[in-house]
Amino acid sequence: MLNDKLRDPRLIYDLDKIEEKENFAFSLEWEKIDTPEGVFNIVSPVDVAFSIEKNSEGFIIKGNVSLTIKLICSRCLKEFEQPILGEIEAYYIDEKLQYLYTKSEKLESLDNIIFFNESKVDITDRIIESILMEIPDKPLCKEDCKGLCPVCGIDLNENPNHSHEEEYIDPRMEKLLNLFNDEEK
Repeated sequence: MLNDKLRDPRLIYDLDKIEEKENFAFSLEWEKIDTPEGVFNIVSPVDVAFSIEKNSEGFIIKGNVSLTIKLICSRCLKEFEQPILGEIEAYYIDEKLQYLYTKSEKLESLDNIIFFNESKVDITDRIIESILMEIPDKPLCKEDCKGLCPVCGIDLNENPNHSHEEEYIDPRMEKLLNLFNDEEK
């Protein structure tokens, strides 16, 4: 998978070395990201800022990620750049305490719980998740994108007064339409 190539040593942390709370901020030079909707180009540095805070059960990671990604408009099919601002939030809890969470309501109240058993953790997946959560299901180049003409496919944003002189009937549906016209007679 393409996202496996996004691993970076700066995203691997030895949790034993975190005393109370540490802050981190840097840029990653990722070029592409693989999503369920396809592979998208990243056109800016991926700016990451977060903190790792130690508590009695493990560690809390909170922060944000910002970047610009190239998407394809779901109406007019043109490529456009979309700024993305995602939140990173994860609770790394020592695997020895897993039994406390599986038998309580506390687990349901916390999303993003990751149980760990080694001192080193890789937060690459948390960053990728935060980006994927912010990519729109139906990306639009602009809110009022008019899309394409259903008859000829011309971009209605460039030709807003576009029209056809006669009503277009899809040849695949013409016989079905004739059936309805025969019933009316």
